[in-house]
Amino acid sequence: MQPNGGIHTRNTIKSMAEAMRSVGDGCTKDDLLLKGFTERQINIFGPKATELATVMAQAA
Repeated sequence: MQPNGGIHTRNTIKSMAEAMRSVGDGCTKDDLLLKGFTERQINIFGPKATELATVMAQAA
C-alpha cells in the first residue's frame, strides 16, 4: 500500500468513504471491518475517508 498516493490509495479512500456513507452517522471501525476493510487500511486511510465522506454528504 502507498499511504501517500497512488491509484490504489485513492480507490481505497473513495471506497471507504462510500462505505461510511452507506452506514450513515455513527459509522464505527467495526462497521468498516464488516464491510471488508482491514484494520491497517482503517488506521491508514480512515481519517482521509472520513473527510471525503463528509464532503460527499454535504454535496448531496
